[in-house]
Amino acid sequence: MSSRHTPPASHLERILDTLGQINVNVESLRVTLTALVETAGDHERRIRSNERWRFNLTPVLAVMTFVLGAIFTVTLERYL
Repeated sequence: MSSRHTPPASHLERILDTLGQINVNVESLRVTLTALVETAGDHERRIRSNERWRFNLTPVLAVMTFVLGAIFTVTLERYL
């Protein structure tokens, strides 16, 4: 005779239920992690887009500032 003890069926059912719950939790974590990775990627794309606009806009703002300053100076000289 073997000295091994066979666990009762209810014990095995609880273990299987627990494993099923763990599987659901792991799947939920996987979905959440995937969503976080996608969100991080989206934020990265938006930041890069803002940086491109900022670098492209700087020379335009410099020219506009110069032109407006020149217009303001000519206007002041004309009326003072």
